[in-house]
Amino acid sequence: MGQQTRYVFTLCAWVILAGCGEQAPCGIAVRDAWIREPPPRSPAAGYLVIENNCAAPVALVGAATAAAARTEIHVMENNNGRMTMDRVDSLNIAAGATLELKSGASHLMLLQLLRPLKAGDEVELALRFGDGSEHKITAPVRKDPGYAGG
Repeated sequence: MGQQTRYVFTLCAWVILAGCGEQAPCGIAVRDAWIREPPPRSPAAGYLVIENNCAAPVALVGAATAAAARTEIHVMENNNGRMTMDRVDSLNIAAGATLELKSGASHLMLLQLLRPLKAGDEVELALRFGDGSEHKITAPVRKDPGYAGG
């Protein structure tokens, strides 16, 4: 290998490594998804954990499933000792942060179910994010004996 070829090779390797040096791998990870078995003719609630491994914030902006006519993002809040549940357009996830959708807090609502959901079933969900990405996951349906609402 000649002097000039070694120089170009070294320069290219340095540029590639310099471009990767400070950036952490970016991605959105979804885990621990499940759907609570609903009572007959009732909507179902969905729970999961979203990890934002990016250097920038990202927002969950929607969800969809073939198991329901609509899937909405809901938040629960305590307003003067009274729990309220409201639909929201998005949930922000800070860079490097984790968002847990759980009972009594932010969660998904599967409305107008197109078929009954029973423990042991699986529901495919498509989660949409503000960065344009979509993550498809499978969530098992299970009973939650400790459920008291929300």
